[in-house]
Order: sequence, then structure tokens, then C-alpha cells
Amino acid sequence: MKIRTRIATAVTAALASVFVAVPAFAHDGGHEESMFSTAGDPLDVVAISIVGVVLLAVVLIGSTLVGNLFEKK
Repeated sequence: MKIRTRIATAVTAALASVFVAVPAFAHDGGHEESMFSTAGDPLDVVAISIVGVVLLAVVLIGSTLVGNLFEKK
């Protein structure tokens, strides 16, 4: 891979991670009823898996599209 493709892939992955982390940054922690689980609560493994697969698809498709912009034809 060329250096521009690698840089574009890294930028795409960084933007996707910030986009995903924004709700956690916006949470002020002052509310008693939080949408986030606390220690000891059961995890929803199916929901976590679905989110992981969707995020993986977004990162891979986004990096492929950005990488294709820099390929010579």
C-alpha cells in the first residue's frame, strides 16, 4: 500500500472511533438512571456483538472507499 492510502485509512479509522465515542464523552454522569451499565449488571452480548460488527463494517468500507481514491488507474 502507498503511504497516502495508509494515512487515509488511519484518518478514517480515527474519525470513526471519535464518532462512536461521542455519546460517552457527552455523558455528564449526574443522572441516577443511566443508559450505561454498572458493575455487576448483566451484559447484553448480542447487542454488543451487533454493534461491533456494524462498526467493523463501517471502518472497513470507509477505509476501502478512501483508499480507492488514491489508486492509479
